Amino acid sequence: MTTHGTETTIEFADALGRRTRMGSWEDQTVSTYGKIAEAISEGWWDHAADLADFFVDEAQVCFSIYRQWLFDLRGFLRDKGMSDEELEEVDAGILAKLALPDGSPFIAHRRWDDFRNEQRALIRRIHREEADEALESLAKMKETWRQTHDRDVDHTYGLMSVIQEKHGSEGIADMFNRVLLPLFAWRYNKFDIDSHPWDEALETMLTVSCEAMRGHLVGPERTGDMELVETDESYILSFDPCGSGQRIIRGDWIEETPARMEEPYNWGVSNEEASWNHYTKGVCLYCAHCIVLNEEFAIDRFGYPVRVIDPPVYPDTNRDPNVRQKCSWTMYKDPTKVPVEFYERVGRTKPDVFGSTHFDAPDLPDSGSLGMPGTG
Repeated sequence: MTTHGTETTIEFADALGRRTRMGSWEDQTVSTYGKIAEAISEGWWDHAADLADFFVDEAQVCFSIYRQWLFDLRGFLRDKGMSDEELEEVDAGILAKLALPDGSPFIAHRRWDDFRNEQRALIRRIHREEADEALESLAKMKETWRQTHDRDVDHTYGLMSVIQEKHGSEGIADMFNRVLLPLFAWRYNKFDIDSHPWDEALETMLTVSCEAMRGHLVGPERTGDMELVETDESYILSFDPCGSGQRIIRGDWIEETPARMEEPYNWGVSNEEASWNHYTKGVCLYCAHCIVLNEEFAIDRFGYPVRVIDPPVYPDTNRDPNVRQKCSWTMYKDPTKVPVEFYERVGRTKPDVFGSTHFDAPDLPDSGSLGMPGTG
């Protein structure tokens, strides 16, 4: 693929079994939205069209995961004794708070269709070399995806809040097992040093980390831009904010709505100290899923965390970029060298051996039957 002066390419990745965006790590932290805008402005029309097509790949992963989560969250409440009538009432109450900016109800699949139609309009304008119209379509497409993504996040969070209200901290831990084990099976087994050399696994992890957070539209402008710092020991990705959990506790600065712990939402934040929140009250229930996936599940199966998570804590409302909180993920160049303190804060002990063959953890679901796109 011709890149017309930009190092960004879209290539098939054997480790993922699908195509992904390639480039230096610095390039990977730049949003696909920004790359499309650059290509349009420079007249790199074929490159702009390729990137506009790939923007949907990034969004599709998030959209598909939320379909699974919402299904499993409702199923968890049902299995815990909630009647279908009460569940329907709870779900309707959450959705009633998620109206679109024009006041119309949020219907996820309908909004996804709007997003796809806008993406097709963008590609048509790119092929016609209509720069101004293409940039306008790009902004509209991205905004539709942001609205869709953020309301899916809110929907999952509203259900998590109900689970905590009815079943407490232990219920949240049980819920994570229900919701997250399929995701772990799908995305995380490739980070086991007994299955893959760590230098390859780390490169894959960095690639999918940047890809996922571009899909979540991280960053203060919600375009998908993030920060990456390399040290002698690790790579550190930071988000200001993460487009999902941190937006929940910071509030939506684009739509000017408050943190979801406040009116009119009044959804909960972790109120008991537990391993899944680093024994810290105030970690949002959604943010905690990163701790469970990357630290607890990985330590119990591989002997090391695949990412060390430092989530923000509610409240997080300061708009001064010099002092406000950021979420960060630290990925160690040698996973066996992760400091002991990061084991202790999830109630674990650092082992002397590493790799899945040394640990007896419950079987994972068959990732081939999950119906999610790709394997990354």
